[in-house]
Amino acid sequence: MKTLFKKLLFVLIVAIPASSCIKDKAPKPVKVFNAAKFKEELKKNIAKTRPTHPRGYSFVVNQNGRWIDTCSTGIAYMLPGGGTSPMHPDQEVNVASVTKIFTTVAVLQLMKKNNIKLDDPIGQWLPVYFGTVQAVKDITFKQLLTHRSGISEGTGWIDSLKVIAKRGLDNPAKPKDYANMNFAIFRIMIPYMMNKTATLQIEASLVPSQTKLFEEWLSIQYINYMQNNVFSPIGIGSALCSPGVNTAMAFNEGPKITSRVMEDWTQESGGGGYYLSTMEMARVMAYISHTDILLNKEQRDMMDDNFLGWDTEDSWMTINGQSYGKDGALQWGGPGMQTLVVKYPGNIELSLSVTSWPGDDFRNFTKAAADAYNDSWEWE
Repeated sequence: MKTLFKKLLFVLIVAIPASSCIKDKAPKPVKVFNAAKFKEELKKNIAKTRPTHPRGYSFVVNQNGRWIDTCSTGIAYMLPGGGTSPMHPDQEVNVASVTKIFTTVAVLQLMKKNNIKLDDPIGQWLPVYFGTVQAVKDITFKQLLTHRSGISEGTGWIDSLKVIAKRGLDNPAKPKDYANMNFAIFRIMIPYMMNKTATLQIEASLVPSQTKLFEEWLSIQYINYMQNNVFSPIGIGSALCSPGVNTAMAFNEGPKITSRVMEDWTQESGGGGYYLSTMEMARVMAYISHTDILLNKEQRDMMDDNFLGWDTEDSWMTINGQSYGKDGALQWGGPGMQTLVVKYPGNIELSLSVTSWPGDDFRNFTKAAADAYNDSWEWE
Protein backbone atom coordinates (compact mmCIF):
# COMPACT_ATOMS: atom_id res chain seq x y z
CA MET A 1 0.00 0.00 0.00
CA LYS A 2 2.88 2.35 0.87
CA THR A 3 4.51 1.50 -2.45
CA LEU A 4 1.32 2.38 -4.38
CA PHE A 5 0.99 5.67 -2.49
CA LYS A 6 4.61 6.62 -3.30
CA LYS A 7 4.01 5.91 -7.01
CA LEU A 8 0.88 8.08 -7.09
CA LEU A 9 2.67 10.90 -5.27
CA PHE A 10 5.50 10.78 -7.81
CA VAL A 11 3.05 11.02 -10.71
CA LEU A 12 1.36 14.07 -9.17
CA ILE A 13 4.69 15.80 -8.50
CA VAL A 14 5.75 15.29 -12.12
CA ALA A 15 2.37 16.23 -13.64
CA ILE A 16 1.80 19.48 -11.75
CA PRO A 17 4.93 21.37 -12.86
CA ALA A 18 4.59 20.00 -16.39
CA SER A 19 1.05 21.28 -16.75
CA SER A 20 1.95 24.61 -15.17
CA CYS A 21 4.39 25.26 -18.01
CA ILE A 22 1.65 25.21 -20.70
CA LYS A 23 0.70 28.77 -21.72
CA ASP A 24 -2.65 29.90 -23.09
CA LYS A 25 -2.59 30.26 -26.86
CA ALA A 26 -2.52 33.92 -27.92
CA PRO A 27 -5.49 34.97 -30.06
CA LYS A 28 -4.68 34.97 -33.75
CA PRO A 29 -4.28 38.55 -35.02
CA VAL A 30 -6.98 39.70 -37.43
CA LYS A 31 -7.44 42.73 -39.62
CA VAL A 32 -10.30 45.10 -38.82
CA PHE A 33 -11.86 47.89 -40.84
CA ASN A 34 -10.87 51.39 -39.72
CA ALA A 35 -13.77 53.64 -40.74
CA ALA A 36 -11.95 56.83 -39.81
CA LYS A 37 -9.02 55.88 -42.01
CA PHE A 38 -11.36 54.96 -44.88
CA LYS A 39 -12.95 58.39 -44.65
CA GLU A 40 -9.61 60.18 -44.80
CA GLU A 41 -8.22 57.94 -47.55
CA LEU A 42 -11.33 58.43 -49.70
CA LYS A 43 -11.18 62.20 -49.27
CA LYS A 44 -7.54 62.17 -50.38
CA ASN A 45 -8.27 59.88 -53.32
CA ILE A 46 -11.20 62.02 -54.50
CA ALA A 47 -8.93 65.08 -54.46
CA LYS A 48 -6.39 63.23 -56.63
CA THR A 49 -8.84 62.10 -59.34
CA ARG A 50 -8.66 65.39 -61.28
CA PRO A 51 -6.74 68.69 -61.06
CA THR A 52 -10.01 70.52 -60.30
CA HIS A 53 -11.96 69.90 -57.12
CA PRO A 54 -15.62 68.79 -57.02
CA ARG A 55 -18.08 71.60 -56.33
CA GLY A 56 -19.61 69.44 -53.64
CA TYR A 57 -19.89 65.86 -52.49
CA SER A 58 -21.27 63.72 -49.72
CA PHE A 59 -20.63 60.11 -48.80
CA VAL A 60 -22.01 57.72 -46.20
CA VAL A 61 -20.21 54.64 -44.89
CA ASN A 62 -22.19 51.67 -43.55
CA GLN A 63 -20.89 48.81 -41.44
CA ASN A 64 -22.98 45.80 -40.41
CA GLY A 65 -26.15 47.41 -41.73
CA ARG A 66 -25.79 50.77 -39.95
CA TRP A 67 -24.20 54.02 -41.05
CA ILE A 68 -21.07 54.71 -39.07
CA ASP A 69 -19.64 57.84 -40.68
CA THR A 70 -20.41 60.58 -43.18
CA CYS A 71 -18.48 63.27 -44.99
CA SER A 72 -19.77 66.31 -46.86
CA THR A 73 -18.11 69.29 -48.45
CA GLY A 74 -18.84 72.04 -50.95
CA ILE A 75 -22.15 73.19 -52.41
CA ALA A 76 -25.42 71.56 -53.38
CA TYR A 77 -27.29 74.34 -55.17
CA MET A 78 -27.43 78.07 -55.82
CA LEU A 79 -29.85 80.12 -53.73
CA PRO A 80 -32.32 82.35 -55.63
CA GLY A 81 -31.15 85.48 -53.86
CA GLY A 82 -27.48 84.70 -54.27
CA GLY A 83 -25.14 82.48 -52.31
CA THR A 84 -25.11 78.71 -52.07
CA SER A 85 -26.52 75.89 -49.97
CA PRO A 86 -24.01 73.40 -48.53
CA MET A 87 -23.88 69.74 -49.47
CA HIS A 88 -24.90 67.30 -46.71
CA PRO A 89 -25.92 63.61 -46.42
CA ASP A 90 -29.65 64.39 -46.43
CA GLN A 91 -29.44 66.58 -49.53
CA GLU A 92 -31.65 65.27 -52.35
CA VAL A 93 -29.78 64.50 -55.58
CA ASN A 94 -30.55 62.82 -58.88
CA VAL A 95 -29.02 59.39 -58.28
CA ALA A 96 -28.81 58.78 -62.05
CA SER A 97 -28.06 55.15 -62.97
CA VAL A 98 -27.96 54.01 -59.34
CA THR A 99 -31.72 53.85 -60.05
CA LYS A 100 -30.97 50.55 -61.81
CA ILE A 101 -30.25 48.93 -58.44
CA PHE A 102 -33.68 49.96 -57.13
CA THR A 103 -35.37 48.71 -60.31
CA THR A 104 -33.49 45.41 -60.01
CA VAL A 105 -34.91 44.92 -56.51
CA ALA A 106 -38.45 45.47 -57.81
CA VAL A 107 -37.92 43.10 -60.75
CA LEU A 108 -36.58 40.32 -58.51
CA GLN A 109 -39.57 40.73 -56.19
CA LEU A 110 -42.02 40.43 -59.08
CA MET A 111 -40.13 37.55 -60.66
CA LYS A 112 -40.61 35.63 -57.43
CA LYS A 113 -44.31 36.59 -57.32
CA ASN A 114 -44.86 35.32 -60.87
CA ASN A 115 -42.51 32.33 -60.62
CA ILE A 116 -40.30 33.78 -63.38
CA LYS A 117 -36.81 32.39 -63.93
CA LEU A 118 -33.82 34.45 -65.05
CA ASP A 119 -33.72 32.77 -68.45
CA ASP A 120 -37.44 33.21 -69.13
CA PRO A 121 -38.36 35.52 -72.05
CA ILE A 122 -39.96 38.92 -71.44
CA GLY A 123 -42.49 38.78 -74.27
CA GLN A 124 -45.66 38.11 -72.29
CA TRP A 125 -45.01 41.13 -70.05
CA LEU A 126 -44.91 43.70 -72.87
CA PRO A 127 -47.91 45.76 -74.06
CA VAL A 128 -50.00 44.13 -76.79
CA TYR A 129 -50.17 47.32 -78.85
CA PHE A 130 -46.38 47.36 -79.22
CA GLY A 131 -46.65 44.66 -81.92
CA THR A 132 -43.34 43.29 -80.68
CA VAL A 133 -41.22 41.15 -83.02
CA GLN A 134 -40.15 37.70 -81.83
CA ALA A 135 -36.48 38.60 -81.38
CA VAL A 136 -37.43 41.22 -78.78
CA LYS A 137 -39.99 38.94 -77.14
CA ASP A 138 -37.25 36.33 -76.72
CA ILE A 139 -34.98 38.63 -74.70
CA THR A 140 -34.59 37.11 -71.24
CA PHE A 141 -34.80 38.80 -67.87
CA LYS A 142 -31.15 38.02 -67.24
CA GLN A 143 -30.12 39.59 -70.54
CA LEU A 144 -31.86 42.85 -69.64
CA LEU A 145 -30.48 42.88 -66.09
CA THR A 146 -26.91 42.34 -67.36
CA HIS A 147 -27.04 44.54 -70.51
CA ARG A 148 -26.77 41.59 -72.91
CA SER A 149 -30.12 42.00 -74.66
CA GLY A 150 -28.94 43.18 -78.06
CA ILE A 151 -30.39 46.64 -77.34
CA SER A 152 -28.07 49.65 -77.40
CA GLU A 153 -30.58 52.54 -77.02
CA GLY A 154 -29.30 55.06 -74.50
CA THR A 155 -32.60 56.76 -73.63
CA GLY A 156 -35.60 55.52 -71.67
CA TRP A 157 -38.43 57.10 -73.67
CA ILE A 158 -41.31 54.80 -74.55
CA ASP A 159 -41.35 56.03 -78.16
CA SER A 160 -37.81 54.69 -78.58
CA LEU A 161 -38.87 51.40 -77.00
CA LYS A 162 -41.80 51.07 -79.41
CA VAL A 163 -39.41 51.50 -82.34
CA ILE A 164 -37.15 48.75 -80.97
CA ALA A 165 -40.14 46.46 -80.35
CA LYS A 166 -41.20 46.68 -84.01
CA ARG A 167 -37.75 46.91 -85.62
CA GLY A 168 -35.83 44.32 -83.64
CA LEU A 169 -32.46 44.16 -81.93
CA ASP A 170 -29.55 46.50 -82.55
CA ASN A 171 -27.12 43.59 -82.25
CA PRO A 172 -28.55 40.05 -82.44
CA ALA A 173 -25.23 38.65 -81.16
CA LYS A 174 -26.08 40.22 -77.79
CA PRO A 175 -22.65 41.25 -76.52
CA LYS A 176 -22.33 43.23 -73.30
CA ASP A 177 -23.58 46.71 -74.24
CA TYR A 178 -24.56 49.08 -71.44
CA ALA A 179 -27.86 50.78 -72.35
CA ASN A 180 -30.42 52.63 -70.24
CA MET A 181 -33.24 51.08 -72.25
CA ASN A 182 -32.48 47.66 -70.74
CA PHE A 183 -33.87 48.96 -67.45
CA ALA A 184 -36.35 51.52 -68.77
CA ILE A 185 -38.22 48.56 -70.29
CA PHE A 186 -39.01 47.41 -66.76
CA ARG A 187 -40.92 50.65 -66.16
CA ILE A 188 -43.32 49.39 -68.84
CA MET A 189 -43.25 45.72 -67.77
CA ILE A 190 -43.71 46.16 -64.02
CA PRO A 191 -47.43 47.09 -64.20
CA TYR A 192 -48.06 43.87 -66.17
CA MET A 193 -46.00 41.89 -63.67
CA MET A 194 -48.00 43.45 -60.83
CA ASN A 195 -51.40 42.53 -62.29
CA LYS A 196 -51.39 41.37 -65.89
CA THR A 197 -55.16 40.95 -66.25
CA ALA A 198 -55.99 44.42 -64.93
CA THR A 199 -53.24 46.11 -66.96
CA LEU A 200 -54.36 44.40 -70.17
CA GLN A 201 -57.91 45.58 -69.52
CA ILE A 202 -56.76 49.17 -69.02
CA GLU A 203 -54.60 48.92 -72.14
CA ALA A 204 -57.59 47.72 -74.18
CA SER A 205 -59.77 50.56 -72.87
CA LEU A 206 -57.26 53.36 -73.57
CA VAL A 207 -55.36 52.25 -76.67
CA PRO A 208 -55.45 53.54 -79.38
CA SER A 209 -57.76 56.44 -78.48
CA GLN A 210 -55.77 57.58 -75.42
CA THR A 211 -52.41 55.89 -75.88
CA LYS A 212 -50.44 58.75 -74.33
CA LEU A 213 -52.58 58.62 -71.20
CA PHE A 214 -51.99 54.87 -70.92
CA GLU A 215 -48.23 55.32 -71.29
CA GLU A 216 -48.21 57.96 -68.56
CA TRP A 217 -50.27 55.61 -66.39
CA LEU A 218 -47.64 52.87 -66.85
CA SER A 219 -44.92 55.19 -65.53
CA ILE A 220 -47.05 56.19 -62.55
CA GLN A 221 -47.67 52.51 -61.77
CA TYR A 222 -43.93 51.90 -61.80
CA ILE A 223 -43.40 54.80 -59.36
CA ASN A 224 -46.22 53.52 -57.14
CA TYR A 225 -44.84 49.99 -57.05
CA MET A 226 -41.37 51.26 -56.20
CA GLN A 227 -42.74 53.39 -53.37
CA ASN A 228 -44.94 50.69 -51.88
CA ASN A 229 -42.53 47.77 -52.22
CA VAL A 230 -38.99 49.17 -52.25
CA PHE A 231 -38.94 52.51 -50.44
CA SER A 232 -41.79 52.58 -47.88
CA PRO A 233 -40.89 49.18 -46.35
CA ILE A 234 -37.48 50.56 -45.34
CA GLY A 235 -38.67 53.93 -44.08
CA ILE A 236 -38.17 56.17 -47.12
CA GLY A 237 -41.39 58.15 -47.13
CA SER A 238 -41.50 59.67 -50.60
CA ALA A 239 -39.22 58.83 -53.50
CA LEU A 240 -39.97 60.35 -56.89
CA CYS A 241 -38.41 60.80 -60.31
CA SER A 242 -39.14 64.52 -60.26
CA PRO A 243 -36.99 67.08 -58.42
CA GLY A 244 -38.01 69.08 -55.38
CA VAL A 245 -37.49 72.77 -54.69
CA ASN A 246 -34.15 72.15 -52.97
CA THR A 247 -32.76 69.35 -55.14
CA ALA A 248 -29.01 69.59 -55.76
CA MET A 249 -27.97 71.17 -59.05
CA ALA A 250 -25.35 69.92 -61.48
CA PHE A 251 -22.21 72.06 -61.78
CA ASN A 252 -19.09 72.38 -63.87
CA GLU A 253 -15.62 72.71 -62.34
CA GLY A 254 -13.10 75.46 -62.75
CA PRO A 255 -12.92 79.20 -62.06
CA LYS A 256 -16.24 80.23 -63.62
CA ILE A 257 -19.25 78.42 -62.19
CA THR A 258 -22.08 77.17 -64.41
CA SER A 259 -25.01 75.07 -63.23
CA ARG A 260 -28.06 73.17 -64.41
CA VAL A 261 -31.36 72.63 -62.63
CA MET A 262 -32.63 69.04 -62.54
CA GLU A 263 -35.73 67.96 -64.47
CA ASP A 264 -38.60 65.46 -64.34
CA TRP A 265 -37.57 61.92 -65.28
CA THR A 266 -40.88 60.17 -64.63
CA GLN A 267 -41.56 59.29 -68.28
CA GLU A 268 -37.97 58.15 -68.85
CA SER A 269 -37.34 56.38 -65.54
CA GLY A 270 -36.38 52.81 -64.75
CA GLY A 271 -32.75 53.06 -65.83
CA GLY A 272 -32.26 56.43 -64.13
CA GLY A 273 -34.02 59.41 -62.70
CA TYR A 274 -34.77 58.79 -59.02
CA TYR A 275 -34.23 61.63 -56.56
CA LEU A 276 -32.93 60.53 -53.16
CA SER A 277 -30.38 61.71 -50.62
CA THR A 278 -27.02 60.05 -50.11
CA MET A 279 -28.27 58.83 -46.73
CA GLU A 280 -31.32 57.27 -48.40
CA MET A 281 -29.09 55.50 -50.91
CA ALA A 282 -27.11 54.18 -47.95
CA ARG A 283 -30.36 53.01 -46.37
CA VAL A 284 -31.28 51.00 -49.46
CA MET A 285 -27.80 49.48 -49.55
CA ALA A 286 -28.06 48.42 -45.91
CA TYR A 287 -31.43 46.75 -46.39
CA ILE A 288 -30.54 44.88 -49.58
CA SER A 289 -27.27 43.72 -48.04
CA HIS A 290 -28.28 42.65 -44.53
CA THR A 291 -32.02 41.96 -44.29
CA ASP A 292 -34.81 39.94 -45.90
CA ILE A 293 -37.21 42.89 -45.97
CA LEU A 294 -36.71 43.66 -49.68
CA LEU A 295 -35.01 40.51 -50.93
CA ASN A 296 -34.48 37.15 -49.27
CA LYS A 297 -31.03 35.55 -49.17
CA GLU A 298 -31.66 33.48 -52.29
CA GLN A 299 -32.62 36.62 -54.23
CA ARG A 300 -29.67 38.58 -52.86
CA ASP A 301 -27.28 35.80 -53.81
CA MET A 302 -28.81 35.59 -57.29
CA MET A 303 -28.39 39.34 -57.70
CA ASP A 304 -24.72 39.22 -56.70
CA ASP A 305 -23.74 35.94 -58.36
CA ASN A 306 -25.10 37.11 -61.73
CA PHE A 307 -24.25 40.82 -61.34
CA LEU A 308 -27.91 41.75 -61.82
CA GLY A 309 -28.07 45.54 -61.79
CA TRP A 310 -24.46 45.78 -60.63
CA ASP A 311 -21.84 47.01 -63.11
CA THR A 312 -18.90 44.65 -63.48
CA GLU A 313 -16.75 47.75 -64.10
CA ASP A 314 -17.72 49.07 -60.65
CA SER A 315 -17.44 45.68 -58.92
CA TRP A 316 -13.75 45.35 -58.16
CA MET A 317 -11.92 42.46 -56.55
CA THR A 318 -10.60 43.76 -53.23
CA ILE A 319 -8.09 42.40 -50.72
CA ASN A 320 -11.04 40.68 -49.01
CA GLY A 321 -12.88 39.44 -52.08
CA GLN A 322 -15.48 40.58 -54.59
CA SER A 323 -17.28 43.91 -54.27
CA TYR A 324 -20.53 44.87 -56.02
CA GLY A 325 -20.98 48.40 -57.31
CA LYS A 326 -23.07 50.68 -59.49
CA ASP A 327 -22.22 54.19 -60.58
CA GLY A 328 -24.28 56.92 -62.16
CA ALA A 329 -23.52 60.05 -64.14
CA LEU A 330 -25.36 62.87 -65.89
CA GLN A 331 -23.67 65.54 -67.97
CA TRP A 332 -24.83 68.51 -70.06
CA GLY A 333 -21.84 70.14 -71.70
CA GLY A 334 -20.11 71.77 -68.74
CA PRO A 335 -22.35 70.87 -65.78
CA GLY A 336 -22.78 67.31 -64.59
CA MET A 337 -22.85 65.05 -61.55
CA GLN A 338 -21.89 61.53 -60.44
CA THR A 339 -23.07 58.92 -57.95
CA LEU A 340 -21.79 55.57 -56.71
CA VAL A 341 -22.91 52.76 -54.41
CA VAL A 342 -20.68 49.81 -53.52
CA LYS A 343 -21.13 46.75 -51.34
CA TYR A 344 -17.74 45.59 -50.01
CA PRO A 345 -16.71 42.37 -48.25
CA GLY A 346 -16.77 42.61 -44.47
CA ASN A 347 -20.26 44.15 -44.32
CA ILE A 348 -19.11 47.58 -45.53
CA GLU A 349 -21.11 49.77 -47.94
CA LEU A 350 -20.38 53.14 -49.50
CA SER A 351 -22.86 55.63 -50.99
CA LEU A 352 -21.48 58.73 -52.73
CA SER A 353 -22.99 61.77 -54.49
CA VAL A 354 -20.99 64.43 -56.33
CA THR A 355 -22.54 67.64 -57.68
CA SER A 356 -20.09 68.45 -60.48
CA TRP A 357 -18.40 67.22 -63.64
CA PRO A 358 -14.64 67.72 -64.17
CA GLY A 359 -14.95 68.66 -67.84
CA ASP A 360 -13.05 66.04 -69.82
CA ASP A 361 -14.31 62.73 -68.48
CA PHE A 362 -15.93 61.26 -65.39
CA ARG A 363 -13.93 60.74 -62.23
CA ASN A 364 -13.09 57.12 -61.47
CA PHE A 365 -14.66 57.06 -58.03
CA THR A 366 -14.79 53.26 -58.13
CA LYS A 367 -10.99 53.10 -58.07
CA ALA A 368 -10.72 55.90 -55.52
CA ALA A 369 -13.08 54.07 -53.18
CA ALA A 370 -11.58 50.60 -53.74
CA ASP A 371 -8.09 51.90 -52.98
CA ALA A 372 -9.37 53.59 -49.82
CA TYR A 373 -11.13 50.39 -48.76
CA ASN A 374 -8.03 48.25 -49.32
CA ASP A 375 -5.88 50.69 -47.33
CA SER A 376 -8.28 50.82 -44.36
CA TRP A 377 -7.83 47.33 -42.93
CA GLU A 378 -5.40 47.21 -40.01
CA TRP A 379 -4.11 44.52 -37.68
CA GLU A 380 -6.06 44.46 -34.45
